[in-house]
Amino acid sequence: MVKADFHIHSTISDCSFSREEILQKAKDVGLTYLSFTDHDTTQEWKEGLALCRKHNIVGFSGIEISAFDKKSNKKAHIIGLNYEKTRPLDDLCADTLRKRNHNCLKKIEILGELGFEITYEDVKKYAGETIYKQHILEYLVESNQEKQIFGETYRTILKNGGPCDFDIDYVSAEDAVKAIKESGGLAILAHPGQQKNYEIVPSLVDVGLDGIELNLAHNKPEKDIVKEIAKQHGLFLSGGSDFHGRYEANGIEIGDYLVPEYSNIFRVLGIH
Repeated sequence: MVKADFHIHSTISDCSFSREEILQKAKDVGLTYLSFTDHDTTQEWKEGLALCRKHNIVGFSGIEISAFDKKSNKKAHIIGLNYEKTRPLDDLCADTLRKRNHNCLKKIEILGELGFEITYEDVKKYAGETIYKQHILEYLVESNQEKQIFGETYRTILKNGGPCDFDIDYVSAEDAVKAIKESGGLAILAHPGQQKNYEIVPSLVDVGLDGIELNLAHNKPEKDIVKEIAKQHGLFLSGGSDFHGRYEANGIEIGDYLVPEYSNIFRVLGIH
């Protein structure tokens, strides 16, 4: 039986579980195929595939590129699946990683000014090469300055117009698709129902979009929209849990949302 989750994060970006821990979870729920799609990085992609083989799970290289569409003024996350080279992806995403890290350093500075006991060194031990806001919140919980990751600090300081509610500029969604195609990968629009960016699909198809995610954050009407868009533009349906461990408030687990068994993505990937 084919059970594929092609949208999983790890401690390399903003998930609370290591890849080894994730693969054990994947085995427990019977996954047969998966992809680690850490944000804006191809770090340790070959090591990730080797770990999958160790656990008798078929792995595919992956990345989730944080992007933006200026015409619609909406965010768009683009999955790159089964790429063969990394240079175009790394070149595109390097500035995003730098900006994200600087953004979080500024948040740490402001939190200190607000009276929190927090430094870069405090937070760094929870992060990989790049600090995310979840790592800041994790430190605040561990140091007993906050009761929960998505608690008062998150709601009133990091979100909803709080003093740390500011973001960075992202690469264009079209450039993200182009870089994935240049890398030999499949370009997939992630969770369009979550970001309400259906209208950008035609322009992404023009530059090589291959697929669109179904299920995650989609209710029945939205699933119907995704299926119709896929049919209209000749896109395959993909899917995944978008797993972040305790760094996500929705409680979704690995394998909760899978690639539809009838999807053409399996034919494209040579899975029978």
